[in-house]
Amino acid sequence: MSILRIIILSVVLSIGNSDILSNPEYCSFYKHMNCKPENIEGYQLSSLSKAHKIYVDDTLTYELVFYGGNEIIVQCCTENDFYPVHFKIRSVERGNVIYDNKYNDYLDHINLQLDYTECMSVEITLEPQRRKFRKSHKKVRVGLAIYIEDAFFNADHEKNKI
Repeated sequence: MSILRIIILSVVLSIGNSDILSNPEYCSFYKHMNCKPENIEGYQLSSLSKAHKIYVDDTLTYELVFYGGNEIIVQCCTENDFYPVHFKIRSVERGNVIYDNKYNDYLDHINLQLDYTECMSVEITLEPQRRKFRKSHKKVRVGLAIYIEDAFFNADHEKNKI
């Protein structure tokens, strides 16, 4: 009986010490001011958006399905001192790189217009400019905010009315 109590206590303590419960803003970091691109009028934040914690120079990869026929804004963000964020968008099916922001001075967002629905991966790496943050041994919050044009949501709503 006492072993069961120890196991239950250790599980409860480990959940209580997790990042998600100890820092609720971590779960929705993609809603942070750093993750809002300029001129998002006409776009809505998608449920594809994610937040995570990574170490500097680690790469985080998300696989997402982007729906064709819609304009999409992909925004990558982090805490202020850990910019720039290096991100690549790859086609999962073909494996080729569709976009790499290192060729655009590490621009933190891109607008995409896709002709057809495709599974893509977004690879995010933190590469801070300031030397003191390059050797950081703490996990840093990163966000991936996906905005989809309102026309996508309005068209879906109109279909449901019929």
